[in-house]
Amino acid sequence: MRRAISALCAVILSGCATVPRQYEWGGYETLLFAAYKDPSKVEALTVGLENQVNVLDQRKGKVAPGLYAELGTLYLQAGATDKAIAMYVRERDTWPESRGLMTALIQNLERGQAEGKSK
Repeated sequence: MRRAISALCAVILSGCATVPRQYEWGGYETLLFAAYKDPSKVEALTVGLENQVNVLDQRKGKVAPGLYAELGTLYLQAGATDKAIAMYVRERDTWPESRGLMTALIQNLERGQAEGKSK
C-alpha cells in the first residue's frame, strides 16, 4: 500500500514539472510595464528588445510572437520608418499568423515613404 501511494505521488508531482519555454521573452514584461508607467523609459524598452533580438539571433533562437512588431512600432514612433519596416517584415516572415496585418502595415509605410519622396 505504501508503495502504491508513493508511486501515485511521484506520478502526480511529475505532472507539475516545469515545461521548457518555447520562446524567450527576456525582460519584455518588466520593461513594457516600466515604459507604460513612465514614458521616459521607452528608450530602455527599445534597447532591451534590441538586445533580446540580437541574443536570440546569435543563438538561432526563436523570437516570441509580437516582439519584432513591438520593436518595429517603437522604431516607427521614433521616426525610423526603414527600421520599422524591417522589423515588420521579420514578424511577418517568422509568424505567418501575422501576415495580413504586417503586410498592410508595410504597404502603408512604403506608400507613405513614396509619397513623401515625390513631393
